Amino acid sequence: MAFVRYCHILGWVDRVPPLAKLDVDEVMKGRPITGEEFDRMVETVPHVVGERSAASWKYVLDILWESAFRVADVMNFSWDDERRIHPAWPRRKGQYPTLVISSAQKNKKAQEIPMLPGLEELLKQTPKPQRRGWVVNPLPIDYQIRSKAEWFKPTPNDLAMLAEEHNNCAIARACGVTETTVRKWLANAGICRGEEFDRHNRDIASEIITKVRQRAERLLSHPARRTERRLTKERVSRIVGVIGTQAGIVVQQADEEAGRRLKYASAHDLRRGCAQRLINAGISAETLKLVLRHKDFSTTERFYGATRAAQSAAGEIYEKLGESTGEQEPPGGKRDNLEFTEEERRKLQALLNSL
Repeated sequence: MAFVRYCHILGWVDRVPPLAKLDVDEVMKGRPITGEEFDRMVETVPHVVGERSAASWKYVLDILWESAFRVADVMNFSWDDERRIHPAWPRRKGQYPTLVISSAQKNKKAQEIPMLPGLEELLKQTPKPQRRGWVVNPLPIDYQIRSKAEWFKPTPNDLAMLAEEHNNCAIARACGVTETTVRKWLANAGICRGEEFDRHNRDIASEIITKVRQRAERLLSHPARRTERRLTKERVSRIVGVIGTQAGIVVQQADEEAGRRLKYASAHDLRRGCAQRLINAGISAETLKLVLRHKDFSTTERFYGATRAAQSAAGEIYEKLGESTGEQEPPGGKRDNLEFTEEERRKLQALLNSL
């Protein structure tokens, strides 16, 4: 509507046609999660990623919860690389720590924003000599599926040796995995047979299996093979989504008429949760926009209302108008009745209308 009026002012259109304002539902695809829901996500982490990787993934959730970062920001967060998002610690008394954001971020702006106190506390838990490289580096969880209690994956050389004399079924029985797993091993290692070895289905000698297992354990040092490559932001986002699903935190109910699907907590809902806490604390809309790094203020206003939540607003009402118990005296002295004056009614009505 504003654009049409603008076109009329410039003479691009002869008149402003009658335009009705559209009533639309909230467009946020999720909601801010609560502190109790965040704790449930943290408790679910070991069940999703395993005990070995749990600490690194809990740290990822903590950073998301305390920073209002997107997943891309978390995976681009460095201690000392000025080309990445990195902390800037105060050098003089009276200054506060900040975060320096490169122009590669979503809004394409180079910025320096306040570091939230919770994030500062998290980062300071890392000793200064260890503040090198990436701030977070979640461990991969690419575990092989076990088909038996004891299993192992041969080294590439041993796998090629076994493939020369035995078929997939024989190798699978020896290693304690499925035939499908063996086929994946061979494909990933680039091992191709010249012919099918269906006739070589005999069991592999126990002494050979023992030696192959020993070499595999020395190479891997643990039974679950992991990749050493850093995880992508897409992979991290999916795993955080799985954690939210396993924790049973629903952020959007299914609605067939509106075309909405059932949605569980994601990394972006942690960002929303951080924003909601700032709103509840009375942080101004301008500061909220800076922390969230929205390109336009309308984004902040549309998704978060740029207003304080009900409890914070109620606190302001009681602070301005006085407690109903009479603990705060009005300017003209203490009243015996609890009725509002006309001026107080106008103020209260204005506050309620703004909620």
